[in-house]
Amino acid sequence: MSGATPARQFPQLRMEIRGLADPAPDDAALTPPAGFGLRTFRPGDEDAWLTLLQTGEFGAWDRVRLDLMLKHPHIKVPADGIFFATVDDRPVGTASTYLHPVDGRIDPELGWVVVDPEHRGHGLGTVVCRAVLAYVRRLGYDHAYLLTDDFRLPAIKTYLNLRFEPALTDPSHPARWAAIHRQLAAH
Repeated sequence: MSGATPARQFPQLRMEIRGLADPAPDDAALTPPAGFGLRTFRPGDEDAWLTLLQTGEFGAWDRVRLDLMLKHPHIKVPADGIFFATVDDRPVGTASTYLHPVDGRIDPELGWVVVDPEHRGHGLGTVVCRAVLAYVRRLGYDHAYLLTDDFRLPAIKTYLNLRFEPALTDPSHPARWAAIHRQLAAH
């Protein structure tokens, strides 16, 4: 993969998970591997978070964009719903909770999942995603969604393993998902 975000020709892919109110996984599912920690956002984490987001092929990130996201007038981004996998308390992976008001209800989103390239391959993406899903469950929601891109195959594999399912919300999605499943099967 290149360092640049590929141009988007079609809408992002949407994946959904339901049944979060079902019995929660045991606490071991939220335990990071040896040498890593898990914690929530604290004031002062902004620069480390920006550094992570810049490695995730999410476009240009700066403090203005981060502050706009955190203080969005309609979307709630609870600080205790922003999770970091850490090494010596330094964030090396992240996933966040976004609470979108839609037609008088809340639609929870799992977003901005990224792990520092030096620490990929340890399951940290799964750990931070599970932390967000456990948080959403604690808030009383039984569902969540995420948006992703076709080229994010390792992330999509993680999401499928977490029980997210493709949501076909655009006419381009069936063919795109078929191609993704072929690519995943080939690896």
